[in-house]
Amino acid sequence: MAVANLNLASQVERDELNQYLRDMALKSNLSAQIDYTDSTEVVSSDLVGSRFAGVVDGAATIAQDNRCVLYIWYDNEFGYSCQVVHCMEQMMGVRYQTFT
Repeated sequence: MAVANLNLASQVERDELNQYLRDMALKSNLSAQIDYTDSTEVVSSDLVGSRFAGVVDGAATIAQDNRCVLYIWYDNEFGYSCQVVHCMEQMMGVRYQTFT
């Protein structure tokens, strides 16, 4: 798990931040790299085999004034390998089909 302590340019509310992260995970060009969960019962074994660079744990998000703390789960073997392949695809200008 990665813990990101961020100082933002402006004040942010927890729900607003989580909605933004959820939207990025679902509807942006980063959706192949970022996932999002609101589960209060997520554990590291739930993410073994995840293709994502990171899965934001929305239930653990902390936001106060312009500071926030994000908890981001990741699979440091398979997830990392998938991101290396993604980088290679980007460099070569190709996109291989993936099966889940």
